[in-house]
Amino acid sequence: RKPSNCNGSQFKRLPPQLISKLKISWPNVESSNDTKFWEGEWNKHGTCSEQTINQLQYFERCYEMWKSHNITEILKNASIVPHPTQTWTYSDIVAPIKAATKRTPVLRCKPDPAQNKNGLLSQQCTST
Repeated sequence: RKPSNCNGSQFKRLPPQLISKLKISWPNVESSNDTKFWEGEWNKHGTCSEQTINQLQYFERCYEMWKSHNITEILKNASIVPHPTQTWTYSDIVAPIKAATKRTPVLRCKPDPAQNKNGLLSQQCTST
């Protein structure tokens, strides 16, 4: 994901109200340490936006993007929901997201360390 690894200020503690929002909209699905996850996202990607927006604005923007384009709801409305046997193609998933957001999402399937065969669908927060 670009841009990344820019010089900028290090991650600062987030206000409790924003933490509550991010725990819903952008949790760490791979482990339970949300703060460490957000710190990594800020240090790798957020610092690249620092000439335009600060850390607080960066995370508020990510939350607002989630709120305006809730991918879970978009997929649910397209009848794409977790299922023990049903699978979907990449294009099955991308099409409703693209239709709702007018943007082509960047998605990837990451192995789930807690399971042997199932993966985690991952997306990036981007305003472009």
